[in-house]
Amino acid sequence: MKWSYKTWYLILSVLSGFIMVTAFNEIQAIIKGFFYALVLIYASFHDFNTREIPNKVHSLILIIGLIKIDILASILGLLLVPIPFLIPALFNENSIGGGDIKLMAASGFFLGLKGGIFASFIGLLIAITAQGSIKVMSKTKSNHSFAMAPYLSMGCFLSYLIQ
Repeated sequence: MKWSYKTWYLILSVLSGFIMVTAFNEIQAIIKGFFYALVLIYASFHDFNTREIPNKVHSLILIIGLIKIDILASILGLLLVPIPFLIPALFNENSIGGGDIKLMAASGFFLGLKGGIFASFIGLLIAITAQGSIKVMSKTKSNHSFAMAPYLSMGCFLSYLIQ
């Protein structure tokens, strides 16, 4: 039996809601985290299927980030978190997509500077581990592109949980 992406989206949405309710006591943190998770799940599925992240994803993250905002941390996160993603894109056209850069900028705004840096590190670590495992298991040496949003989203979700 093969499940559709809609089934997976529903399962992950319910799971993220359950995690938010058990992880946080404040209703604002639960609501903020749940909607952030929904947007990350959507971005991940969309990127996996199309290799694009729609601009509405970044806008929604910025809007959700306004809930219980720490303005200085948010602005620093917005400006500084995407820099490590932007630099390779400037020098190598096929390195990382603009949607991934904007996703991390918006997530930097949402999570703040420390949370955004942690999310970047964890997301990239998961991506390297997963893609390395896939290459070893499939015994291929190709350097084909892959969707980064699922991995970055996992890092962002974990960062929100431990803040």
